[in-house]
Amino acid sequence: MEAVYLARQAGWETALIDKDPKAPAAALADEFYNMDLLRNRQQARSALKGFDLIVPALENHEVLLWLNENVPFLDIPLALDLNSYNITSSKKKSNRLFILSGIPIPEVWPDCGFPVIIKPSNMSGSAGVEKVTDHAYLSALLNRLGHEVVIQKFLEGPSYSLEVIADRGRAVSLQVTELQFGAGFDCKRVIAGPGIGRKIENEFVSLGARIAAVLNLSGIMDVEVIETGGCLSVLEIDARLPSQTPCAVFHSTGVNMLQLMADYWINGRLPDKKISSQIKRAVIYEHLRFRNGKLEVTGEHVLTGVQGLNIYKGEFGTDVLISNFAHNPDDWVATTIYTAGTESDVWEARNRAVEKVMHEFRVKRYNDPNPFKEGETGNDQVIL
Repeated sequence: MEAVYLARQAGWETALIDKDPKAPAAALADEFYNMDLLRNRQQARSALKGFDLIVPALENHEVLLWLNENVPFLDIPLALDLNSYNITSSKKKSNRLFILSGIPIPEVWPDCGFPVIIKPSNMSGSAGVEKVTDHAYLSALLNRLGHEVVIQKFLEGPSYSLEVIADRGRAVSLQVTELQFGAGFDCKRVIAGPGIGRKIENEFVSLGARIAAVLNLSGIMDVEVIETGGCLSVLEIDARLPSQTPCAVFHSTGVNMLQLMADYWINGRLPDKKISSQIKRAVIYEHLRFRNGKLEVTGEHVLTGVQGLNIYKGEFGTDVLISNFAHNPDDWVATTIYTAGTESDVWEARNRAVEKVMHEFRVKRYNDPNPFKEGETGNDQVIL
């Protein structure tokens, strides 16, 4: 969805190919091809011929391998560094790379104590992530999941993201954003702005450059870290177009990551190194779910399978609202974007907009969950 949204902001015509007929971004693209590339390979080759740039926005390794093998024969740029992706899509491979390169990561089990975080090695984001506090539950999980998991010390502190675009390891860093999480450690909110991550920016940019160099990265990569005790630990890297953060960066700086990718893959140019100096506005980017009278701030996976999305500007006091509320006002989801001059002002704008939504849809309960507080699921409020 973010790829299509940013393409629209760049003034491009967009065509989406997805095997899911209910792909949320289908409603936002100029053209939609409901197609399984691997089952309709000849048809897929014919469809791809009309494109100027192909941006894989998925994590299906078989599809990525097919694109990597077939697109070069079409003489169309493919925004993919498959070698880097193969490393970053495996947390085990990534952690081995970090350890060998001296890049800081959370302590690895069993050298750390409880609590720990257990993550599937070959899945990104929050899928399958669990916090574990005792041996018995950890053993039960390992028996069920097998050993294709990563187990590390559970750390508390602010989480940050940084995108890096590179040419054969020579990197240019973009904007530091803050990530906030909801139930199941799914990212529910991205915050960008003049003050976000300033204290750790130099260290973070240096980490991003080191990782890009070790990978010999060509293209874009997302690095996620957590700050504890003034030190950064790398949690995850993904050599692909990231979700969520590009829209926050665009509305904060005017820098469109999709345009940067096109400039690199089509013209061979990296951006100017002064991206951070372009920060103009504070931004909050978050997801909402309304159902059964309850409004909840939630993670991006709530958008899966949603149809009837439209883009609204200024609705309920948001800057941008991407939602299907017109399709079913009693059960809808939304991605919301708010902007202001400062972080405090953008929070005020966001809170006013949420109040308008609660009034408009007669919300009875509101929840903004926090998974990092023991026994706390969120500030679930009854609205009288």
